[in-house]
Amino acid sequence: MWFFIEIEPVINACMQKIMNEKKTLLGRRIRTLRNMKGWTQEELGKKADVNYKFIGEIERGRQNPSLNIVYKIATAMQVDLPELFRTEHEILDRKELETQILKILKKLTEEELRQILLVLHTLYPIV
Repeated sequence: MWFFIEIEPVINACMQKIMNEKKTLLGRRIRTLRNMKGWTQEELGKKADVNYKFIGEIERGRQNPSLNIVYKIATAMQVDLPELFRTEHEILDRKELETQILKILKKLTEEELRQILLVLHTLYPIV
């Protein structure tokens, strides 16, 4: 029985870390979408009927908004709710970016890989 008592804090710490990462990614996504519209936090707050200071706290990953608040934000920005949770392009860590890219590349056909290489050479010519 002592094993379960000792491991519980470890599990709780891991769960807390995962939740913090998810809050941070959600906040980054909201900030990205808001910036794409050219809105300030205050403008989004007015449109969503949410205090702009709370919007800032969400964007910084310091607050965990309720589903009702997230829905208000999505509605104000005129995006579907799932769009707020498409956070794959909010990842900033290079290693995680490389991991995600490799997962995609491994699923592509040889022809699709050739097309990707052509696009990369066009965007980033080798000098």
